[in-house]
Amino acid sequence: MSTRLSSPRGRSTDAAHRMGHSLRVETLAAAQGVASIRLGEFLLFFLLVVSGTIDAGIAGTNLPLAAILGYSLLRKPFYDLGRFQALPWIFAVMLTYAGIVSLFSDPGEYSADWQGRLLRMAAVCILVLVTATGRIDLRSAIYGFCAALLLNVPLFYMGLLPDLYGGFLTGFVGDKNVAGLSYCLFGLLAIAIARRTSHRLVLFIAFGACVWWTGSRTSIAAYIAACCWVSIAPRLPLIGRWVLGAVTAYLVWLTAEDFSQIGVFSDRQGSDLLRARIDAASLDKVQETGFFGRGLGEAWVPMDDGRWFFHNSYWTALVEGGWPWTIAVVGVTALVMLRPFAKSLDSQKIFAQALGIAVLICATRLGEVFLTIYWAMPLAFALQCGLSPRVERGLTIGARTAEPASAGNFAEGKDA
Repeated sequence: MSTRLSSPRGRSTDAAHRMGHSLRVETLAAAQGVASIRLGEFLLFFLLVVSGTIDAGIAGTNLPLAAILGYSLLRKPFYDLGRFQALPWIFAVMLTYAGIVSLFSDPGEYSADWQGRLLRMAAVCILVLVTATGRIDLRSAIYGFCAALLLNVPLFYMGLLPDLYGGFLTGFVGDKNVAGLSYCLFGLLAIAIARRTSHRLVLFIAFGACVWWTGSRTSIAAYIAACCWVSIAPRLPLIGRWVLGAVTAYLVWLTAEDFSQIGVFSDRQGSDLLRARIDAASLDKVQETGFFGRGLGEAWVPMDDGRWFFHNSYWTALVEGGWPWTIAVVGVTALVMLRPFAKSLDSQKIFAQALGIAVLICATRLGEVFLTIYWAMPLAFALQCGLSPRVERGLTIGARTAEPASAGNFAEGKDA
């Protein structure tokens, strides 16, 4: 019996066939992902970035956000809130409380329009609910937002968009810290909804580079912490995840100052001194604030060149709504996204935890994070991870209409 040895030419042909097959599979998967995108949501969230109206949440409602909510009214919900049925009522109580505190508080000299701020917060809470329940397709919304963020990069470096921070990536977004927040959280969302590991790797590298180019040290730390969580947490039991969370928080706190004085960040003494002055004035205002807060729009401090908004979202919550408001906002964020008492978590719930960690880290140094678009979309993703299709008259809605991909269905098969 003879044995035929494969020639080098045959082996190279087999390798070429395997590479071609792999390329075809990747191309087909990408094409299927594009085909599943709903154009309405994609364009609306794309315009949300390109219009330049995304900001730190200080301004009143804007047209793109209003258009998104109006668009959601044209569609039925696909998913039922299930055990989160109380969340709309929690939002309503929170906003009512903030409105009452603001109404009966005397506005300070440097306060902002609290009615407009309350209206925008209400719109953001509604956005969470309509996205989580499928009125807004989560995948299409994230891809639209991320497409605009990626388009922002070449246009910025070609000199076609404003450069207001000495070469740090801003462009459409306008503010360096908001840019870091955008690329960090929506980059993580894009990675979370990608169906293939290879696509996730490409997105991780692309958005990691963008976060670095923004020069936002807090966003870089949040991005790294979230990615480490996704890599390590699935292998740990509940108590191990608690320990990992504590270690992560400690390391972020420990390296914050040292990290700010190395490499490309070592020449930012002037901006750090300004931030230190803003923080000192903000802390004074926090310490002078009563238990129930001063009302919305009060998280401003005067400086020689004008007024500045707080750089700490926790302090912002304390000043605007006191301890009840702070506990409610942080509590909803932690319970929905971190799921601290869940023993068994699938791939997407691990990503939801990672997003929660990133949100909580960014809130320490990036101004307004809570009750903004950057908080709303990760929260909607975390909610949708555990939702089921709604049932009407004995029929599942998803069986009668084209069902959008839920957060729990984003992973490729069993590939976490």
